Amino acid sequence: MKRFFLLVIAGFLFFSCSDTSPKNSKVSTRVDATPELLAHSLEFDQQIYQVTDNVYSAVGFGLANSIMIEGKDGLIIVDTMESMEQAKAVLAGFRQISDKPIKALIYTHNHVDHIMGAQTMAGSDNPEIYAHKTLDSHVQRLVNKMRPIIGTRSMRMFGNYLDDKGLVNSGIGPFLGIGQDTTTGYLSPTQTFSDQMDILVAGVKIRLIHAPGETDDQINVILPDQNLLICGDNFYRSFPNLYTIRGTAFRSLENWYKSVDMIREIRPEYLVPCHGRPLSGGEKILAVLTDYRDAIQYVHDQGIRGINMGMTPDELVAFVRLPQHLAASPYLQEFYGAVSWSLRSLFSGNLGWFSGDAADLNPLSKSQEAALLADLAGGKKNLFSKAAALYQRKEYQAALGLTGHLLTLDSGNRQAKRLRIDALEKLGQKEKNANARHYYLTEAAEIRDDFLAVERVKISRGQLSQFPLEGFFSMLSVSLDPLDSAEMEKTVGIQFKDVDQNFGIYLRRGVAEIRKGIPENPDILARADSTDFKAMLAGIKSPVTTLAGFEYEKGNAVSMGLFFSLFKPPAQKLAHVSVVK
Repeated sequence: MKRFFLLVIAGFLFFSCSDTSPKNSKVSTRVDATPELLAHSLEFDQQIYQVTDNVYSAVGFGLANSIMIEGKDGLIIVDTMESMEQAKAVLAGFRQISDKPIKALIYTHNHVDHIMGAQTMAGSDNPEIYAHKTLDSHVQRLVNKMRPIIGTRSMRMFGNYLDDKGLVNSGIGPFLGIGQDTTTGYLSPTQTFSDQMDILVAGVKIRLIHAPGETDDQINVILPDQNLLICGDNFYRSFPNLYTIRGTAFRSLENWYKSVDMIREIRPEYLVPCHGRPLSGGEKILAVLTDYRDAIQYVHDQGIRGINMGMTPDELVAFVRLPQHLAASPYLQEFYGAVSWSLRSLFSGNLGWFSGDAADLNPLSKSQEAALLADLAGGKKNLFSKAAALYQRKEYQAALGLTGHLLTLDSGNRQAKRLRIDALEKLGQKEKNANARHYYLTEAAEIRDDFLAVERVKISRGQLSQFPLEGFFSMLSVSLDPLDSAEMEKTVGIQFKDVDQNFGIYLRRGVAEIRKGIPENPDILARADSTDFKAMLAGIKSPVTTLAGFEYEKGNAVSMGLFFSLFKPPAQKLAHVSVVK
């Protein structure tokens, strides 16, 4: 029975833990970085910059910055880093400047690198916490049905498993400080607004303005008396991440450049991004922002123009190129975002998945396409020879594509794996985009060292209380094994007295419907503590003791364990990931 319980829970981890991790926390990298990416690291030298008499920006302590505003009798902290450990290091630096109590925290948006150090920053000062009214709902979605795959893709994209030679910088910061030795510490906002809010904190006048861009809940933080603006992630020293390869909902290019226009209209003398160094000088800032917004609008307008000409996504990528003056801007180099990724997102965000080519309506499966290519090449051996020849001619992308087909036909093909590793490393070596470089090199390491780059972080019981039960149940429903449950119908009710919430799970032959409330005449009915339940699903508390600790009105721990055994961990891995001997 213990084995049942342990198998059940493995798939529901908020931040996944896995035995497929490498023996060491970092994997060795065999390739150098481009000179451009190496030089870009200077943007993130660890330092606390004094922007004006009372504003300080901590750069280089993690992926994002944290900004301190000193008032008459207290401090305001804008953004709180990605973990409590990163926040502790920043706070120590701030405390060398001022020992005043922290009166307020401000979140510029919901991304974890801006909010997860809040508990450390707040300490025992009990500050007000300001954010856009939708921020908390976005944060709650961190516990959602897409968490496993987005977590893994994030680890690849940010290079969290790469050694120092592999992870030179993360494009908008030195590194993402999230791992098995870090702890999350989010606190929900206490004061929210819709369009604009004017506040006075510690004698400092602050205006908060909604400015959707990289996220829909993005805000600008303005200090009118200093003519200073903190712009969140709507501007940083890289081509913007109009689409992120970790996966996200569609980001509106139009909203983004209009929010940059909002900054241009304010004409700040000081601009403090939440990644990288602050800028000063009104004319310089205006010129930089004008190029930045023009690049975004150019990609949007010319992308839509190409779409209306009937172009497919591949054709669109070949068609749109930034004008030379924009492509040459030091603030628009593709260290983080990429024009090609943005165009593909623009297409799917406006037209959906269908390219417009009739051949894509019902395309060959991956295995059918691989078999066709092998047949055209005269067999798998000839297909491998062609891939190897392409690699020797330095056509690494073509070689990579063919290795994918070879491994689809034979996932244990050691020669194809070795060639794929080599192609991935060559592509990573010449890539100045940090996200792409990390993805190439991490996938190569996954194949070579036989592991999966899962997301790992510590979550305290206190942190779990910040996340709603709905998110955990949404993860549950998409983990149902359709074969094991194909002939089964069962209803389970769980009462959570501590939060006055009840949930019903209605299992109907391969579908698990989740409803609020207790089912009529359920097969199993239990009472549970919500934090214990979430701690179990997050891997903090033993599933055996947790399920045994439920109070059962109908059924028992054994029947509940059998029911949960139908929900299996997602079999998340690359088809070709295995040890290369």
